[in-house]
Amino acid sequence: MILHAKTYLTATCISVTMFASDMACAETTPPLDIAQVKVVFAEAKDISDREGGRLWGMKLYGGMFFVDTETRYVVANEPDPQGVLHAEDGVYVGTLPKDVIISNAPTVWEGKCWTQLMWPMYGDALTQHIALAHEPFHCIQPALHLDAPDSLNLHLDTPEGRLWLQLEWRALAAALIETGPSQTQAIDDALAFRDYRHQLFPGSAKTEASLEIAEGVPEYTGVVAGAPDRYSGLWRATSKLSYPEQSGTFVRSFAYTSGPAYGLLLDERLPGWRTKLNMQSDLGALIASTLHGKTQTSAEKRAPYYGEAALRMTEAERAAKAAAEKTHYRALLVDGPTLTLQATGKFAFSFNPSTLVGLGDVGAVYPTFHATDVWGALDVKEGVLVPTDFSRAIVAAPQNPTGLHIDGPGWTLDITPGWKLAPGAKPGSYTMQKD
Repeated sequence: MILHAKTYLTATCISVTMFASDMACAETTPPLDIAQVKVVFAEAKDISDREGGRLWGMKLYGGMFFVDTETRYVVANEPDPQGVLHAEDGVYVGTLPKDVIISNAPTVWEGKCWTQLMWPMYGDALTQHIALAHEPFHCIQPALHLDAPDSLNLHLDTPEGRLWLQLEWRALAAALIETGPSQTQAIDDALAFRDYRHQLFPGSAKTEASLEIAEGVPEYTGVVAGAPDRYSGLWRATSKLSYPEQSGTFVRSFAYTSGPAYGLLLDERLPGWRTKLNMQSDLGALIASTLHGKTQTSAEKRAPYYGEAALRMTEAERAAKAAAEKTHYRALLVDGPTLTLQATGKFAFSFNPSTLVGLGDVGAVYPTFHATDVWGALDVKEGVLVPTDFSRAIVAAPQNPTGLHIDGPGWTLDITPGWKLAPGAKPGSYTMQKD
């Protein structure tokens, strides 16, 4: 998802010291070690140079900046188009204003797409190298006509949805390891599990395919470009398929696991597939074309071979634990009084894609969330409900709805002057409106 920053970075001092009635910039150590950031810039450029545009006909490395989440101090690899950042030691520094979302995401600023990354980076060296290819890919994604809609898949927070997704992943892991007829059988099994899940949840084939293009293809690009060689990428993908992170949800994060697997298999079985890809493509359908009309086996008959029984036990236990959390969120954000903030064309937000909690048709709960819009800035620490069309954000109603800074249960809201809270349709609820 590209975050659109309509405001400008300002080159200011991070710390100030008061001298009588004057303020002056204090001599302080920048919160980001410029030397270390320059090393990461060099790594990102090296990854891009080694890939050389082979995958997509375009180089990955472009405008990039790191931001310190506490001070919003920025170090960029290039000057900004309007010359707001100032040069220092071979890079460009400034301060990110409060109304620009901080996130590991591409950000359009001054009409240019920048790769924004939070400092310090997370994970081991390989994870960082994958991110240094994944995130820049988002900036060339629109030019490749691969900027598919960022679709949520709430069915992947249900026991059956999670079960058949993990069976698909296990079969894909086998396919990456096997060759010849054994690989073909594993692919056939993966597609059988995939199709069975789509039959259980009508409409899910389209939303899953869309997110696999939007985020799965960038992650595939990250694995291919960021891993030191092909076999390292294969084992990285196989590990993620076999041992997925169970503490979070798959509602949005699943594409980061499925995308590399399908991409690597397509590299082997369907050379040239990337040149035919568009935002309507289905990676599953592409790999199915390599089976040459082979009839899929029964998903239910093949499932036991991939540990279905143990997966069912795990998912039943998880569902029992998650039921209380979903009941809590439904009472707080659906049944109780709320504050509804309608999204406009200026709506931008950041979140953790692995923590979403599905609440069926009403949308998903984002436990942590930060959003900006014309009405102000919302910071959530304990849950916000967002429908699948991203048309609004819903939080529990505040006790005191007056003023430009409002605190609610697990959230704060800084309101733009000229806006205020107004009574909503439900007793005790509010909406945002202009004065």
